[in-house]
Amino acid sequence: MADKPKILIVDDKQENLFALDKTLQKLDVVVLQARSGNEALGLTLEHEFCMAIVDVQMPEMDGYELVELLRGNDATASLPVIFVSAIFSDEYHHRKGYDSGAVDFMSKPFIPEIMISKVKVFIELYNQRMKLQNAVDELNHANRQLTRRTRQLETSNKIGQQVTSILDLKQLLPQVIKIIQTQFNYTMVGIWLADEARENVILAASTMSQDLEGTTIPISHKGLVAQSCSVGNVLMENKASTNPLFVPTMGMSIVGSELALPLKIHNEILGVLDIQSERPQAFVPEDVSALENLTPQIVIAIRNARSYSKLK
Repeated sequence: MADKPKILIVDDKQENLFALDKTLQKLDVVVLQARSGNEALGLTLEHEFCMAIVDVQMPEMDGYELVELLRGNDATASLPVIFVSAIFSDEYHHRKGYDSGAVDFMSKPFIPEIMISKVKVFIELYNQRMKLQNAVDELNHANRQLTRRTRQLETSNKIGQQVTSILDLKQLLPQVIKIIQTQFNYTMVGIWLADEARENVILAASTMSQDLEGTTIPISHKGLVAQSCSVGNVLMENKASTNPLFVPTMGMSIVGSELALPLKIHNEILGVLDIQSERPQAFVPEDVSALENLTPQIVIAIRNARSYSKLK
């Protein structure tokens, strides 16, 4: 039902609506009825129509006024409209109908076969437009996927370069989070490391403020970072600002979304990559997957830096 083209029919007389609806039901469409101009305008706010069939003579708001209002709205500016009238069928009113934006003008009583023939044309045009729009949407989706994949590869390459060239953890981690923030355009990126006793997580690097570095939270904290470090799972809250149960981890007065990815190798959890955004719904599955693929490189970097530190 939802995939069928919708046709709006507008007439102040129920018997006229019934007759028109009965004619149109021969087509594979959904027909919605309105008995006034205001009711018709309300329906256009709730539904997308492939066309409208409008009676000219109606009280309060006639068909001409209704179509002029439809033309003034971006969502319905190009909606095809057929006028029907039992009284106004002369050349003057035909011209007035076309001037107001109608694509056709039919006199009542209309011949059902002719009405069906005209409506079929607009249904076919609508279906073609939908197919074209779907093709464009698929192309845009493919382009977004390609962009994300390119961004993932660029980020991975840049982090890989840092891993092999910087062995000082205090220099390495700020570079890593800066790359992620720049590539993905998030508000804050931070890396938390678990202490040796695995009782706390400590903020080792943050793009927000160096003053926050060294912040310590217990592993029992209800925020995403502590939970992710405790259980070793990716945790995400895309509606942080509207979730009354959300517990902010640190640093931002307004958090729209937060993503915590454990930095682990085998069963050992070294810490958490924490990403925050002021925007709700900031994290889409493709980006989460890309960020997950980056965490092994960060883990390797941390382990290499620690090994190097022990050798010094």
